[in-house]
Amino acid sequence: MKKTAVLAGSLLVAAAAYTGVAWYVGSEAEKTIRTAVDRANQQIVKTLGPDLGSVGATIEIADYQRGVFSSRARYTVAVQDGEDRVVFTMHDLMQHGPFPLDLLRQGELAPQLAYSRSQLEDTESVKRWFDAARGALPLTAQTRIGFNGQGSTVWELAPLQWMADGDRFSFSGGQMQARFTNDFRDSVAHGHFDGLVVGEGSDGETVSLENIRFESRSSTASDDSVQMHSTVKVDSLVVDAVAAQSLKLEHVSLAFDSRQQASLLDAALRYDVERMLVGDIDLGSITLGGKVARLDFEAFSALLSEYDAIAAEHGAQDGEDFDLTEKDEARLMARIVPALASSPEVAVQPVSWRNAKGETTLALNIAMQPLPDGDVQAQEEALADSVREMRLEIALSRPMLLEAISRATGGDDEASEFEVFAGLMFDAYTERLQRQGLVRREDDRVLSTAVYRDGVVTLNGQQMSVEEFLILLGAFGL
Repeated sequence: MKKTAVLAGSLLVAAAAYTGVAWYVGSEAEKTIRTAVDRANQQIVKTLGPDLGSVGATIEIADYQRGVFSSRARYTVAVQDGEDRVVFTMHDLMQHGPFPLDLLRQGELAPQLAYSRSQLEDTESVKRWFDAARGALPLTAQTRIGFNGQGSTVWELAPLQWMADGDRFSFSGGQMQARFTNDFRDSVAHGHFDGLVVGEGSDGETVSLENIRFESRSSTASDDSVQMHSTVKVDSLVVDAVAAQSLKLEHVSLAFDSRQQASLLDAALRYDVERMLVGDIDLGSITLGGKVARLDFEAFSALLSEYDAIAAEHGAQDGEDFDLTEKDEARLMARIVPALASSPEVAVQPVSWRNAKGETTLALNIAMQPLPDGDVQAQEEALADSVREMRLEIALSRPMLLEAISRATGGDDEASEFEVFAGLMFDAYTERLQRQGLVRREDDRVLSTAVYRDGVVTLNGQQMSVEEFLILLGAFGL
């Protein structure tokens, strides 16, 4: 009897102790979640800029009801794109650690702060998603919040199908996974989707993507600088139009690398297409890239926001021209000065078009310099000299261009004759440009390098003033 009483008492003590631990772990989980949401919003502001009111996203904890062994929460994600605003709401049922019941049922004994199951709520913003999911939940997630700032999450997206109002949408569904470390400041994520089709009914243009994969890594250093590397790969992207030949891009990849410290951003974006087809015509492979260095993203965002505000005051629509007043110019100048204070650099490179016969490339680099302190008029006068250096390099491959022309015209006997004619025209025009010093010839390549620095243009080694350079270009209609 005494042993039974001792055992029962021990069980009661253990239960009371675990209850206390679960309550404490639940409170720590809530703190962790609120901190993570705040940090996510701060990162969104760093990424998009604080003053772009027309584009942005925010995450909020709409409701949080914490119990002893579990909690319920609702999170909202609001995405603003111009005048369009979409709000996603996730309902979350969270089990507190250190040993969440569902994980114990799965045979996993590692202690956790919390384990949650989340699902997208059926609201007006996502009603079409639920209709397209045909009874399934469009989005669900399982998240583990570990100790020491670690965690992981798995997102499941259901297949979607709809065709209404002339629009067609088909999505295979798929999965995304992410793992967090370093107090949730570092992450590694990846995902995969079999396919996506977006179209305008049965008679309109259709865009199809097959076998979509993505990977992303981000890390935060001790100085709070954030580095990110992301890739997206697609086996094929096809644009079908009823009245034209289809465009097919095979093995498309996108790579984005960035480093951001405070408001300064260094970033590089690159697209690669292994094969480009128009109908049955093989046009080779292409690469497009761009870079920025020391770009004050917050100042640049503020400049864009100021311009949008001025355009709205003039009643101008997107892309519509309007005349700036002196007050408008002063407002823009007040935003331009901080945007140039970091001496940003912008580059369009690499740009490359390749086929079996050669490669044609282009590279453009622009380095800016700060405007001097002073009144608005002095800064406006200095704005024309804000470009410290500009460099343009072009390399044209004659065999590559003629091969592209031959393929574009069908590759038959008539195309061969046209290729010969195009070669003669190419040589004649190149010779004229070469005589004026605009290009130089190296075997089967036509090259040109133009560098602007300190008010002087150096064109293929020959120095001239900007006025002389513009006159030279104008003589050839360039």
